Amino acid sequence: MTGSERNPDPLDPAAAIRVGTADRERAVALLHDAVGAGYLDLQEFEERSTRAYAARTRGELRPVLDDLPTADRLFPVTAHPGGPPAAAGGALVTTPSETIDIDWTNVRRRGVWSIPAVLAVVGSMGSADLDFSHSPFPTGGCVVDVSASWSTVKVTVDGATVIRTTDWQGGSMSTLKDKAGPPTAPGGGTLDIRGRTSWTTIVLRRN
Repeated sequence: MTGSERNPDPLDPAAAIRVGTADRERAVALLHDAVGAGYLDLQEFEERSTRAYAARTRGELRPVLDDLPTADRLFPVTAHPGGPPAAAGGALVTTPSETIDIDWTNVRRRGVWSIPAVLAVVGSMGSADLDFSHSPFPTGGCVVDVSASWSTVKVTVDGATVIRTTDWQGGSMSTLKDKAGPPTAPGGGTLDIRGRTSWTTIVLRRN
């Protein structure tokens, strides 16, 4: 490990921010993708994964991805308060309103619940069962941003909800199963599925 990895950059205050399990799992998921795309071999993957799981701060975690084209996905960039959301490459992003951690656990949202503008699903070896069919969408709809590995995410909507998946980028051995199809009624909310996953299945269906 180099000195820059042990000691966060003093010119970057964010480098000292502690990371949690979801951050480490996101890093490993991105490393999985890099292996599948031919950027890393298995030995490099094992070495970097070990460093990722041992990281305690952003300054320690970032270097395992710094030389990969997906490094900017580890900690999404958000816009300055009051300005339009933006990210590298001009892609729009929104600060997550709520995060569901499915790390080694199963999370279910059913019935009537408060749907946020952005719902981040993170973690590994878990599942999320999200039923949006009985709750009103916020103005502008909802974005479900999935950054998970070895997991399953099920999304259920009513007949009127518009589902968009154009910003979902998939990942190594990941699948999006659209069993919902187009809306069967007018006047529904909008649900955007986006993110990048590894060894994860996303299933969309309607009630």
